[in-house]
Amino acid sequence: MNYRTRCLAALALLAFLSTPGLAETLPEFRPALLGNFSRSLVNTINTESLMKRGQGDAIVMFTAGVSENGYGYVWETYRGTPNSHLLSKEIMDRASQAQFIAAVYKGQHVGVVLNGTVSFSIVGGKPRLRIFLNQEESDLKAGKDFVAPQLAFATGNPKFEGIYYPGRVLTGPGTAAVTLDVDVNGKVQNATLAYEYPPGKGFGAEALDGLRKAVFIPGFRNGKAVPCRFTYPVIFSGTSRRPKTG
Repeated sequence: MNYRTRCLAALALLAFLSTPGLAETLPEFRPALLGNFSRSLVNTINTESLMKRGQGDAIVMFTAGVSENGYGYVWETYRGTPNSHLLSKEIMDRASQAQFIAAVYKGQHVGVVLNGTVSFSIVGGKPRLRIFLNQEESDLKAGKDFVAPQLAFATGNPKFEGIYYPGRVLTGPGTAAVTLDVDVNGKVQNATLAYEYPPGKGFGAEALDGLRKAVFIPGFRNGKAVPCRFTYPVIFSGTSRRPKTG
């Protein structure tokens, strides 16, 4: 094979690999993951600046939407430890820059809502940042490789229309936490209300109704899909009948 032939063969191979749908063989399921892009959340949070501005050890939980192309949007932070406001602000400031490995549901890229936890600490005079894609206390304490199920905006699921404000609530914030059992295929097997505030306003019932109709990317432990039980938070903010899925 002469030089010109080798060059043409190389160009043909490059074109083949660059053809949409050929560059990546998609699995049946894959959660949205942090990845190691220059714009990954773990690489955009400025830990040196946080330390210099006086941020000490802190933990903040967050909810993020991730598009089918892997870009983060509509972030919220909550349940921060005392004096975690600088970390929370940094997460929100960097949110629009974040890029993820896109989620896959039944072989197709999909948008998802994921829940995670950011841990910041000072070790030996140097900042240390860890990001977990779950909010389960036992897994966080043990530092286990667990990615909680992620709500998937999958086509072919007309039952799920989002989570809405209770019809009789005109305005005001609310929260709910729902304990879900999700099987290895991302289907909800059981849903129970763990917490709602304020009580008696219907926030818990609305969260339960929506999540029972939703489909999920299944939970992953050590890189493998597993059935699991986890707690899904829903934060209501805005006005009545506004959809809320995070």
